[in-house]
Amino acid sequence: MSLLFDENKKLTYGIKWLLISLFCGIFSMIYKHFSFGVISYSMVFLFAFPLFLGALPCMVLQKMNYAMPNRIYQDGIVILTLMSLVNGILEIYGTSTHFIRIYLIIGIACIVLGMLFYMIQVQIKNLKNSH
Repeated sequence: MSLLFDENKKLTYGIKWLLISLFCGIFSMIYKHFSFGVISYSMVFLFAFPLFLGALPCMVLQKMNYAMPNRIYQDGIVILTLMSLVNGILEIYGTSTHFIRIYLIIGIACIVLGMLFYMIQVQIKNLKNSH
């Protein structure tokens, strides 16, 4: 039960990301149904960013009793998910734009910065606990 709710009876980060991933998957299926047979892999795999970068890491971190990812990391997941959504819509519509690269660069930068800040935070906490 601890994987579903935290001590304040709120949904855990992992479950929230899992629900977002489920929503993205359902949204993708509905969008595909009304796309007149045109398929976009960006839209088909819309669920992947919140699942593999959000839900699974959060569940592993929670299981190991580590702190959850910081806001910058989570914003990176949102940016990459939005990149996939916008790119999928544009591909199904039959066009493209170079602005998708900006989503990709900023999303990856946020993920990397978030991971870096997270590792620094863990190291500081370990140093404080060792004294």
